[in-house]
Amino acid sequence: MTMVEYFSFLPYGKYAFYVWLAYGVATLTVIFLFIGARRNHNNTLNSLKNKYSRGND
Repeated sequence: MTMVEYFSFLPYGKYAFYVWLAYGVATLTVIFLFIGARRNHNNTLNSLKNKYSRGND
């Protein structure tokens, strides 16, 4: 199997723009959701650390 045969699915005929745009939007959405969830998790951990470290003084 040559590289041309292996990547022959990429053009998707006349719908290539819409297909790859959908893949791109979906990928960016997942990345932004992951970053947002991670940031929210870290903020929550930091606020809990601050809340419970004040009682130890």
